[in-house]
Amino acid sequence: MATSTLGMITGIGAAMFFRKKKNWLKIHKMVNSISFVGMAAGIVMAFYYVFETGGEHIDGVHQIIGLIAITSAFVTMFLGFYQFKAKNKPAIRVVHRWIGRFFLLMCLTAIIGGLMLINVI
Repeated sequence: MATSTLGMITGIGAAMFFRKKKNWLKIHKMVNSISFVGMAAGIVMAFYYVFETGGEHIDGVHQIIGLIAITSAFVTMFLGFYQFKAKNKPAIRVVHRWIGRFFLLMCLTAIIGGLMLINVI
């Protein structure tokens, strides 16, 4: 999950800092899509781990924030691809950016919460 978050940060960085380059959008879409797949795989592994250990699913702050993060990642990705076909492109683009920022905040918060759960922090 942390690796996928770093991938997302890389994709966001491509959108923020390399807009003047001609391939920024291709890099942004590719890196974020791959990172989303990695995040989805992480969610599946987490559910499997909890199932195997007999724990409760979605029973703490870390899990709730993680669920919010993956949901906002999906919405952000959907809006990112949808904005090319939308009639009101500027509005969709603004929502895409703000939900993307919210997603990043939720991911970083979930990582910190996860590290607290395993007593690293």
